Amino acid sequence: MFSAQTRRYFERASSFGHLEGPTHQSMVGSAERGHYFQLQLVIDDSGIVRDLAFYCPRCVPAIACGGYLQERLLGRRADQDLTVEQIIHDLRGLPPQRCFYAWMAVEAVRQIQNELRS
Repeated sequence: MFSAQTRRYFERASSFGHLEGPTHQSMVGSAERGHYFQLQLVIDDSGIVRDLAFYCPRCVPAIACGGYLQERLLGRRADQDLTVEQIIHDLRGLPPQRCFYAWMAVEAVRQIQNELRS
């Protein structure tokens, strides 16, 4: 049902949970409604992501999207361009009814990027 790449991101997603004292955070969706993606980052003065945590439903596609962000952002600049299509491609596809988690992950990053710009 899930690609080997999606399972790999799911299995390596060690940043599931919450951070103590994030410098930036965002929330997309609604935990009350069951579809959400929370992203917490620690970003240093030069714009490098030093720590990251995400919290979402405990399903393979959602956690795989968080694991993807973990790999793409940790130790790198927070202003990277990410797209939904890129995440889905790099995960080697997601079930159509779960692609919205890729959108939520991208939107969570964009909220933080917008906050950094203002």
